[in-house]
Amino acid sequence: MVLLLHRYFTFYASYDQGIFNQVFWNGIHGRFFQSSLSSALSTNVVHQGQFPNVSYHRLGQHFTPALLLWLPLYAIFPSPVTLSVLQVTLVTAAGLVLYLLARQYLEPPLSALIVVSFYGANAVIGPTLANFHDVSQIPLFVFTLLLAMEKGWWWLFWILSVLILGVREDAGVVLFGVGVYMILSHRFPRRGLIVCVLSFGYMLVLTNLIMPLFSADISQRFMMERFGQYAEGDEASTLQIIWGMVSNPLRFIQQLFTPFSRTVTYLLGQWLPLAFIPAIAPGSWMIAGFPLLKLFSAQGMSVLAITIRYAMTVVPGFFYGSIFVVV
Repeated sequence: MVLLLHRYFTFYASYDQGIFNQVFWNGIHGRFFQSSLSSALSTNVVHQGQFPNVSYHRLGQHFTPALLLWLPLYAIFPSPVTLSVLQVTLVTAAGLVLYLLARQYLEPPLSALIVVSFYGANAVIGPTLANFHDVSQIPLFVFTLLLAMEKGWWWLFWILSVLILGVREDAGVVLFGVGVYMILSHRFPRRGLIVCVLSFGYMLVLTNLIMPLFSADISQRFMMERFGQYAEGDEASTLQIIWGMVSNPLRFIQQLFTPFSRTVTYLLGQWLPLAFIPAIAPGSWMIAGFPLLKLFSAQGMSVLAITIRYAMTVVPGFFYGSIFVVV
């Protein structure tokens, strides 16, 4: 907390912190998800040379309704500092839920060690000490979802499923991995199938039908910047990108392992806090495998940076799966 506050008050906070602060500020004044700073990154400005629009709705870039959960807190303390405090609180709470999750199978000392590993992981420390970001909600939501699954609290499980989908338009990839685990582990196959259909269907409907209603950013900018190697032309929908992967499997496989050294280094960095146990944990691969596929199949240097927010989407699966190997 002290380090993050020091970062802000010494003027190291940057553009993303400003975007989210503006989104929250507009939200408490009834202008939900509007951001002129996000507009400056939109395809209308970047590709068409238009001026940023103060009433631009960010939902065309990233669909993040889960942020509404924290709007009352920001209304009480309307400051960028509130977002920094919120981020640390979310990650801290995630570690506490992880302890309860580990205690379902492990004794207190081992459970505590796993939590210490979580707090000390580069994929957790780096994103936590950065600008506020929506992905900081993922560890808490996913660990709580898994705890609800272990306890048989299905009402809470489905609430968390909806919340995870509301974090970002691509958070369904993480939830899809949980569904695959529920099926392949033979623990809850029917519910797992529902989770897979729900998460995959939601992402397709959201990115192809709902987000384009706000702007063309998802197809003209974000898909092309990350997955343009699978597309033809200047824009592509998620369906077209998926077809590009399926129809050209050699290119897809090549992308997964390119650059090879950075890919291996990334995996080692994710495994190190848990003494490389996730590498041999089937549960880890079932849940974390799909977020990893999303990262490895994308282009750009930031997707393989373990200290950037994207790395947090992989963390819950690796930690949960490792619990069963330690047992």
